[in-house]
Amino acid sequence: MAEILLLPVRSCGSDQSVRLHADLAAAHARGEPLGSRVPHIQAGGERLLELSRVFKDAVDKLDQTLTKLGLQGLADTETLQQFVASMQDLADTAQQYSPDA
Repeated sequence: MAEILLLPVRSCGSDQSVRLHADLAAAHARGEPLGSRVPHIQAGGERLLELSRVFKDAVDKLDQTLTKLGLQGLADTETLQQFVASMQDLADTAQQYSPDA
Protein backbone atom coordinates (compact mmCIF):
# COMPACT_ATOMS: atom_id res chain seq x y z
CA MET A 1 0.00 0.00 0.00
CA ALA A 2 1.25 3.48 -0.81
CA GLU A 3 2.31 5.80 1.96
CA ILE A 4 0.51 9.14 1.87
CA LEU A 5 2.56 12.08 3.10
CA LEU A 6 1.01 15.39 4.03
CA LEU A 7 2.68 18.73 3.52
CA PRO A 8 3.24 20.52 6.81
CA VAL A 9 0.77 23.30 7.42
CA ARG A 10 1.75 26.06 9.76
CA SER A 11 -0.47 28.91 10.69
CA CYS A 12 1.33 32.21 10.45
CA GLY A 13 -0.48 33.93 13.30
CA SER A 14 -3.94 33.74 11.74
CA ASP A 15 -5.46 35.81 14.56
CA GLN A 16 -2.92 38.52 13.87
CA SER A 17 -3.62 38.35 10.15
CA VAL A 18 -7.36 38.69 10.72
CA ARG A 19 -6.83 41.66 13.03
CA LEU A 20 -4.41 43.33 10.64
CA HIS A 21 -6.80 42.84 7.73
CA ALA A 22 -9.67 44.32 9.73
CA ASP A 23 -7.54 47.31 10.81
CA LEU A 24 -6.39 47.98 7.24
CA ALA A 25 -9.91 47.62 5.83
CA ALA A 26 -11.26 50.06 8.42
CA ALA A 27 -8.48 52.58 7.71
CA HIS A 28 -9.12 52.27 3.99
CA ALA A 29 -12.86 52.78 4.50
CA ARG A 30 -12.09 55.98 6.44
CA GLY A 31 -9.95 57.17 3.53
CA GLU A 32 -6.73 57.19 5.53
CA PRO A 33 -3.47 56.87 3.59
CA LEU A 34 -2.14 53.37 4.11
CA GLY A 35 1.46 54.09 3.19
CA SER A 36 3.86 52.25 0.96
CA ARG A 37 3.07 48.66 -0.01
CA VAL A 38 6.74 47.92 -0.77
CA PRO A 39 7.53 46.34 2.64
CA HIS A 40 4.37 44.23 2.41
CA ILE A 41 5.27 43.01 -1.07
CA GLN A 42 8.84 42.22 0.00
CA ALA A 43 7.63 40.39 3.13
CA GLY A 44 5.17 38.42 1.02
CA GLY A 45 8.07 37.44 -1.23
CA GLU A 46 10.04 36.21 1.78
CA ARG A 47 7.11 34.09 2.97
CA LEU A 48 6.55 32.70 -0.53
CA LEU A 49 10.22 31.75 -0.70
CA GLU A 50 9.95 29.94 2.65
CA LEU A 51 6.86 28.06 1.48
CA SER A 52 8.45 27.18 -1.86
CA ARG A 53 11.39 25.61 0.00
CA VAL A 54 9.02 23.47 2.08
CA PHE A 55 7.13 22.46 -1.06
CA LYS A 56 10.40 21.64 -2.88
CA ASP A 57 11.48 19.40 0.02
CA ALA A 58 8.13 17.58 -0.15
CA VAL A 59 8.42 17.12 -3.93
CA ASP A 60 11.98 15.84 -3.54
CA LYS A 61 10.82 13.36 -0.91
CA LEU A 62 7.94 12.26 -3.16
CA ASP A 63 10.34 11.75 -6.06
CA GLN A 64 12.74 9.72 -3.90
CA THR A 65 9.92 7.57 -2.52
CA LEU A 66 8.46 6.89 -5.97
CA THR A 67 11.90 6.02 -7.33
CA LYS A 68 12.59 3.70 -4.39
CA LEU A 69 9.26 1.93 -5.02
CA GLY A 70 9.84 1.76 -8.77
CA LEU A 71 6.83 4.01 -9.41
CA GLN A 72 8.58 7.11 -10.74
CA GLY A 73 6.20 7.34 -13.74
CA LEU A 74 3.11 7.82 -11.55
CA ALA A 75 3.70 11.47 -10.69
CA ASP A 76 5.01 14.25 -12.86
CA THR A 77 7.58 15.54 -10.38
CA GLU A 78 9.38 17.44 -13.15
CA THR A 79 6.31 19.65 -13.58
CA LEU A 80 6.15 20.12 -9.81
CA GLN A 81 9.83 21.12 -9.80
CA GLN A 82 9.11 23.67 -12.56
CA PHE A 83 6.26 25.02 -10.42
CA VAL A 84 8.64 25.37 -7.46
CA ALA A 85 11.11 27.24 -9.66
CA SER A 86 8.33 29.59 -10.79
CA MET A 87 7.33 30.21 -7.18
CA GLN A 88 10.93 30.99 -6.28
CA ASP A 89 11.25 33.38 -9.24
CA LEU A 90 8.09 35.19 -8.15
CA ALA A 91 9.36 35.37 -4.56
CA ASP A 92 12.70 36.79 -5.74
CA THR A 93 10.89 39.40 -7.83
CA ALA A 94 8.72 40.41 -4.88
CA GLN A 95 11.70 40.66 -2.54
CA GLN A 96 13.50 42.93 -4.99
CA TYR A 97 10.42 45.04 -5.71
CA SER A 98 10.98 48.77 -5.68
CA PRO A 99 8.41 51.44 -6.56
CA ASP A 100 11.09 53.12 -8.67
CA ALA A 101 11.50 50.05 -10.92
